[in-house]
Amino acid sequence: MDGPVTCATITVPVDWNRPSAGTIEVEVARTRATGRKQGTLVYLPGGPGDSGVNRLLGGNVVPAEVSERFDVVSYDPRGTNRSNPVVCDADLVGTLPETVPDAGATLASVQHHARELGDSCRAHTGPLVDHVDNVSVARDVEALRAALGERRITLYGRSYGTLAGQVYAENFPHRVRGLVLDSVFDHGLSIRELLASQARAGEDAFAEFATWCAVDPSCGFDAAAAYTSLWDAAVRGELPGGAAALNQRVLGLLYGPDRPALAALLRDTGPRTAGAGTAPFPIAAFCTDHDVRISSEREWSSLWRQQAAQAPTLRTHFAFSAVSLCAAWPADTPNPQHRTRLDDDVPPVLIMNSAHDPATPLEWARGVHDQVGGTLLTYDGWGHGVVNRTDCTRAAFTDYVLTGTSPSPGAHCPAAAP
Repeated sequence: MDGPVTCATITVPVDWNRPSAGTIEVEVARTRATGRKQGTLVYLPGGPGDSGVNRLLGGNVVPAEVSERFDVVSYDPRGTNRSNPVVCDADLVGTLPETVPDAGATLASVQHHARELGDSCRAHTGPLVDHVDNVSVARDVEALRAALGERRITLYGRSYGTLAGQVYAENFPHRVRGLVLDSVFDHGLSIRELLASQARAGEDAFAEFATWCAVDPSCGFDAAAAYTSLWDAAVRGELPGGAAALNQRVLGLLYGPDRPALAALLRDTGPRTAGAGTAPFPIAAFCTDHDVRISSEREWSSLWRQQAAQAPTLRTHFAFSAVSLCAAWPADTPNPQHRTRLDDDVPPVLIMNSAHDPATPLEWARGVHDQVGGTLLTYDGWGHGVVNRTDCTRAAFTDYVLTGTSPSPGAHCPAAAP
């Protein structure tokens, strides 16, 4: 850690369009520049559900050269962690329905669970469930900027936090000194395009793991066959948690990637358990950012078949479960999908993405690059999150933040061993 972390809260409206309708507290954290201060950088955490406060408490999120010259500030996005989390019935959160049609799932059963779960979230959380979208988050960040007394801020968004960065720059372009989008979310995709492209990303990342596993002595087995065996057991109802849960666990281990842990998972799996009381459900934020309309079992099955065709080994991606739940989520969608449009007040954007990212595919980064311009830097390796991968990625980030200098168009950083 580069310096002590100080924490505070800012008070913001539950509904920015109706400020008199109540407020919540958003938890924020800051590390001070260790040298002569040049500005303030705001880290936009991903998820939905990641904690920017925990990220700072666990060690700075930027290279030391940046934290020497910049105060680094982050927050827990509204509806998560310390910022009035969306909480719901724990049994309903812990027993999310199977969403794989091959395992007997139906849209009707998923939608029934989504409505029950959403109603419980509203009962335990209140009207905030309608206002955990990224437009509201961006307005919280603007309130944070004002509280800090900064005229302009540099923003660094990672994963789902890149959506907050894009929305902030759309709404407050004259407040942006610089914007880094790391592992980029493309909000301009249709639901069908999102599912298909994310399934391709998961399949590609798993294929890279399987190639390594086949030749590395620490692994040394057919990973695709092992996954298929577990998948078939899950479809038969023999694997605790079901097929969708298996897929989510596998993809989660590709984020690092943590290849030894994934190899161990494919040899063994454990049960998923539910608890009593209430439990957080940050996926509510995804539903407020996506207008999902699935009119029939037939349409749902068509979406399943299309994304499954893009992932012949994995069959699906955890996005399919989120989309299926959002199709009946009983809350508003204040920030439906749209292409990002930035005006000339926003400086050139730095976009960074792995070639083999299991969650935010390189094609999403290319799509956002087409929308906002700037420079796309490709890390020719694996995993989710780029900035701190190698000396090359750190240098590109540092040069941009300190001097506004972007890499050359079409720049690449070579892969390091995962």
